[in-house]
Amino acid sequence: MKRYILSIDQGTTSSRVVLYDDKFIIKSIQQKEFKQFFPKDGWVEHDAEEIWNDVKTLIQLTIKKNKLKSDQIISIGITNQRETTVLWNKLTGKPLHKAIVWQDRRTADYCKKLKLKNKDKMIQKITGLVLDPYFSATKINWILNNARKKKKIVNKNILFGTIDTWLLWKLTEGKSHLTDITNASRTMIYDPKKEKWSEELLNLFNIDKNILPEVKENSYNFGTTKLFGGEIEIGGMAGDQQAATIGQACFSAGQSKSTYGTGCFLLMNIGNKFKISSNKLLTTVAFKINGKKMFCYEGSIFVAGSAIQWLRDNMLFFNDSKETDKIYSQANKYEEVIFVPALTGLGAPHWQPNTRGAIFGLTRNTSQADIIKATLDSLSFQTLDLIESMERDAKIKITEIRVDGGMINNNNFLQSLSDVTQVKIIKPENIETTSLGAAYLAGLNSGLINNINEIKRFWKKNKEAKPKTNKIVMQKRINNWKKTIKNLISLNN
Repeated sequence: MKRYILSIDQGTTSSRVVLYDDKFIIKSIQQKEFKQFFPKDGWVEHDAEEIWNDVKTLIQLTIKKNKLKSDQIISIGITNQRETTVLWNKLTGKPLHKAIVWQDRRTADYCKKLKLKNKDKMIQKITGLVLDPYFSATKINWILNNARKKKKIVNKNILFGTIDTWLLWKLTEGKSHLTDITNASRTMIYDPKKEKWSEELLNLFNIDKNILPEVKENSYNFGTTKLFGGEIEIGGMAGDQQAATIGQACFSAGQSKSTYGTGCFLLMNIGNKFKISSNKLLTTVAFKINGKKMFCYEGSIFVAGSAIQWLRDNMLFFNDSKETDKIYSQANKYEEVIFVPALTGLGAPHWQPNTRGAIFGLTRNTSQADIIKATLDSLSFQTLDLIESMERDAKIKITEIRVDGGMINNNNFLQSLSDVTQVKIIKPENIETTSLGAAYLAGLNSGLINNINEIKRFWKKNKEAKPKTNKIVMQKRINNWKKTIKNLISLNN
């Protein structure tokens, strides 16, 4: 009997279910986009019930199309958009409010008030995170306050979770209220050193500990689902960027991966010691497997693939994002357009939630192709900003980055990334590294894989990009980028 692992890859714009065989080869991908809600400037919401219904439907479709029986599925792995916040009533199973997405900036003023009280230093010391609306804590606070204002019942029946916890609770029909250590480390109320929820931070954000899930390792028996025939174990869970780090086999200090999806996330493994960044990076848990915990530095670019989506849907520059690779080549090399895609503020290393996007250097000759090229190049420049910060913190020179995400199918972008950063960019054979990481974790718990060394042997290179552009030319462009960022931040403050 053939055996399989189901990987639930719940992202910011779509939900996917990927079916892997017992050799971790993809046999099927089912995907469904879901609605984005933008009720106010800087607000981003999802319908948690829609996400759950989509995931359930995709699992059913995967089983039906591949003619599977439930006992053929060894285990299920879950990976998810991380900081996105859901609160629900455990008696009704209904959310108190739409899920507040990691991109959402509604609590920027609240964060500013906490900074004025010097709470940012305490928060970073405990969590390794920078005080910012990005993380779950201020989102939980906002939903609770909103629920109280609307006189919704806020009591012992309320539960909190990031999307992993919400899906797990639904899959197990309310039996498992759990999360994993990587998702917990993104809430801004979890102490990753002591591995427990921080009483000090719970008091700061006025959050009742009883609403929080129990925290487990990444490879663990999180419960079973009976919704698809017989019992199926849920054996792996990790936030999407940590799952991609596992999928890219970045298990040693200094190894780095960068994901280019809706946002961009660069993670560098820094070993088993918790180290606070001096350069506005995040310190977060990379994974905990079989009792072994590793940390990483992380830099987040809030808008990456979503900038391309914006050019497509709002500016109507093209019909399909795949066209950008060809269009990039049509840009005028003498045009020096700079686009800062701060459509939801600037992430690391700037952390400027109120900065908004801008395009500089427009002339009569500027074309759509020039703006598209400037958009893609902006992600290369922002990646360089992160690399420079990481190298200063870790005292390690980054010589190669393993990349994944939908944008890396654009060859011109890959070359731009290598030219700007002066780093070797490596694309793996399987670019579905997020779902793959979740599948590996499920495989570890089920005994299909014995240890992480086996994962290393699975990883294979597909192609690489090396720097080609003259360093002097590139340095001029880098200097212009840095000057532009500085001026834009000044303009918005």
